Amino acid sequence: MEKSDLLCEAVSYKMFYNNSLVVDENLSPDNPLFWSRPTPINCNTVRIIGIFLCLAGFIGIILNGALSYSFIRYKFLRTPPNIFIMFISCIGLLASCTIIPLAGSSSLYCYWLYSRVGCQLEAIMAFFYGCSNSYLLCAISLSRCYIILRPFNAKNVSVTKCIIIACVVVIIAFIWTMLPIIGWNEYTLEGALTSCCVNWYDRRPLYVSFNFFLFIFVYCIPLIILVVTNSIIYFGLKRMKYKIIQGNKTELSQKRIEMEGRILKSIIITICGFIITWTPYAIVFFISAFHNTNTTISPLATFVCACFAKSSVMWIPILYINTSTHFRLIFVDMNSINKQETIGSTGREAHNPSVIVEKKSAIAVINAPLENNFSTIDEQ
Repeated sequence: MEKSDLLCEAVSYKMFYNNSLVVDENLSPDNPLFWSRPTPINCNTVRIIGIFLCLAGFIGIILNGALSYSFIRYKFLRTPPNIFIMFISCIGLLASCTIIPLAGSSSLYCYWLYSRVGCQLEAIMAFFYGCSNSYLLCAISLSRCYIILRPFNAKNVSVTKCIIIACVVVIIAFIWTMLPIIGWNEYTLEGALTSCCVNWYDRRPLYVSFNFFLFIFVYCIPLIILVVTNSIIYFGLKRMKYKIIQGNKTELSQKRIEMEGRILKSIIITICGFIITWTPYAIVFFISAFHNTNTTISPLATFVCACFAKSSVMWIPILYINTSTHFRLIFVDMNSINKQETIGSTGREAHNPSVIVEKKSAIAVINAPLENNFSTIDEQ
């Protein structure tokens, strides 16, 4: 190919982008130097955000690991609504071990460290984590909404069916993440050049069409489902409580209504954490992907929103643990553990807590007496 043809192709390629900091007309993505360019943002700022990202990843590993272990270890925790939370925590643990170390370490060095393959891995895991969380939260809301609307069919929402639904949802999310690999869009560097994402800068129809369907089916539709279903649950429980106050019979007992109210509170707060962390990133995505090429988002704004979204690996488990009736976030020293073991050896039947212990502290404490309270009413 002649030099003039190469120049025309490079200029045409760049004209389809709305962020010249991501695209270098002198470098092709096939060139290793394309993936190791220094960040256009102040390096100290990038390092500070990178440190925050690493801290979020560390906390995410601990909390998601504690949640995942708890769900696997204690059978009474594996109730229908908790099955979806179990999947979220397991995927969050995987994301904390992959997304954060890659993007965080690159931010500390102020350029991408892991070439094209590492960029694709980081972007795939970030996309998979966000997409699967979105769909799993919808699945939780739809299952609880079904129970409120058809309380006499609540037994249909079994643990086995929830596991099957969760697996199907995760497979759908995985298919979404594979589409850029097989040619519908692609994964590339973000504006700060220290993390990766779907290519939302390209204006060619193949890329724009993917970004459009992504925005609709991964953000907008799940958001509508979350708002509508949880509104139905809230007003349904409110109506039943009003009937009880009036002395009328309701489809659910007062004890069951209170239990559903606690579950609703935990789910809504967890959903709010997801929406708050991912919505700024969705807005930046929309502006960058669909506005005209003269409208640009600064690399710093893109980077901050992306890191805030990825920090949901920390916020979602924190919010769930603090609002769930099954968990408490506390720290226990070894002296307390030893005292409890001494008490347990003399009067084990009186009190027998099960504790997740890591070295000198415990992260999540689950009281065994709760099993008797929740294993019966949470089966629905």
